[in-house]
Amino acid sequence: MDRDELLTGMGSSSPANERLEEIAARYDPSDATQQFDYHLKRLQVHAITPWLHGTRVLELGCATGELTSLLAPLAARYDVVEGSAANVEIARARVPDAHFELSMWEDYQPAQRYSDIVMCNALEHVPEPVALLDRVGTWLEPGGRVHVAVPNGHSLHRLVGVEMGLQPDPVSLTAGDVEQGHFRNYTVDTLMADLHAAGFEIVHWEGLFLKVLSNRQMLGWDPELIRALDRVAKRLPEHAAELYAVAARGR
Repeated sequence: MDRDELLTGMGSSSPANERLEEIAARYDPSDATQQFDYHLKRLQVHAITPWLHGTRVLELGCATGELTSLLAPLAARYDVVEGSAANVEIARARVPDAHFELSMWEDYQPAQRYSDIVMCNALEHVPEPVALLDRVGTWLEPGGRVHVAVPNGHSLHRLVGVEMGLQPDPVSLTAGDVEQGHFRNYTVDTLMADLHAAGFEIVHWEGLFLKVLSNRQMLGWDPELIRALDRVAKRLPEHAAELYAVAARGR
């Protein structure tokens, strides 16, 4: 099935769909020479693996399938719901054993419940994150968990940006945030507040990677240096580049 057939199956295109396709056309985290997120996906997998049940896993959003390709081998069944037809086409070719559905997350109706739902770099992209979390909670089987990773507004590099006059406050949206379709940057407090408001209890949380420069400035860095900065982030989680939380439905 090609991209046009996928779009036809999804129905008429909306401004939200068109925006997703625009972002998909310029964002490919599988290219380490162009996107530092190539390394962040590996750090996310390292954090998620100890907490993954792995029976039935659902991933919300896959981009070109970089995270999918790393997590799918850890699951008995791996499903993906993605709003970009271009991304579905690329990711399906990369990870043929995963099951893909083209849908906006807010419209998705799963056929079964899941042991794990992976929401890496998802909540910052939706206008109503608590409503999405509340919906996602109904898709979990008893004892199931959500795995949430979001950009941290109190990341060290954002604090430095404020000191340099590059942004008015650390959680404000940068031009890069807007280009990627972000609605917000989280802090530890606001992430926990959204999870609790949706009826989740926190099982575990940690910081991922201590970001000291912009993504572009870190291209080509030694992977061992990147891993070392991730280990340091465990000691300074409030100022890590990303926040990772594992949560279970508490009601």
